[in-house]
Amino acid sequence: MLEQNKEIKNENIINDLNNKNKTIDGASGTKRENPKENKVIRPSFVDTFKANIIDLIVIGAVSTIVVFVADAILKLTGYAITQKFQMIFIIFMIIMVLYMSIMESGKSSATIGKKASGLLIIRR
Repeated sequence: MLEQNKEIKNENIINDLNNKNKTIDGASGTKRENPKENKVIRPSFVDTFKANIIDLIVIGAVSTIVVFVADAILKLTGYAITQKFQMIFIIFMIIMVLYMSIMESGKSSATIGKKASGLLIIRR
């Protein structure tokens, strides 16, 4: 019962957001679509999956680059990173938390993967 009420509330929120994209024609009093604004729809599984895969590739690439650059700098001082995979994993986790937080709170409010998939984070 609680889940059903939550689902109905979510549907009402989406409908309210979609109705904000409509304007009332002064002459006839009818509602018409405002073509400049997008409708709010739920993203499909494929869109969110694609966005997540792109984000993971970006984060993985950045993590790998950071570890190898750090290793090159350490080699200049006579040290080296011997367990690169473990270090990449640690850096990956740190960058993932920062990446999602920074990208979604910025002006575009979307990560690179979400932009590529055409998704947008909105506040209810």
